[in-house]
Amino acid sequence: MTSPTTNHTTNQTGDYTAHVSADGSGWMIDIPGLDRVTYAAHLRDVEATALDLIAIMTGSTPSASDLTIAWPDEIASALTTINSAKQQAELAQQHAMDTVADAVLQLKSSGQSYRDIGAVLGISHQRVAQLLSSKKPAAERIPSPGLQDRAAQSA
Repeated sequence: MTSPTTNHTTNQTGDYTAHVSADGSGWMIDIPGLDRVTYAAHLRDVEATALDLIAIMTGSTPSASDLTIAWPDEIASALTTINSAKQQAELAQQHAMDTVADAVLQLKSSGQSYRDIGAVLGISHQRVAQLLSSKKPAAERIPSPGLQDRAAQSA
């Protein structure tokens, strides 16, 4: 089942839309493209139940990509908020990684050793080396001997 937190609908490109609404202790699933309604006891069952109905009514074997789930407003709103928070967290994580890489470069240019930089920043000396390697222009990187040998063989 597709996690509802990946998007406030299961898939935006589907051939069928399932409109979900609360119905007592369960969930009513209306698929206008089939002019049919079905019921799921739990939210976690909505996608599978809708796909089963599509399969029964069309004789096909639909996949999640054939289905768009339109959640009730309160669920769609929560999913939108969650997705926004996840995107902000990803941006913050990228900013943190860039900041660490900049600090590594600054500390190395001031003459610090890989081990000292790692100790101060809370990362391994190997990670310091990786960050320095990725920050250098390609022409300044020292190629590994294996790559030089392969390049010479192919020439």
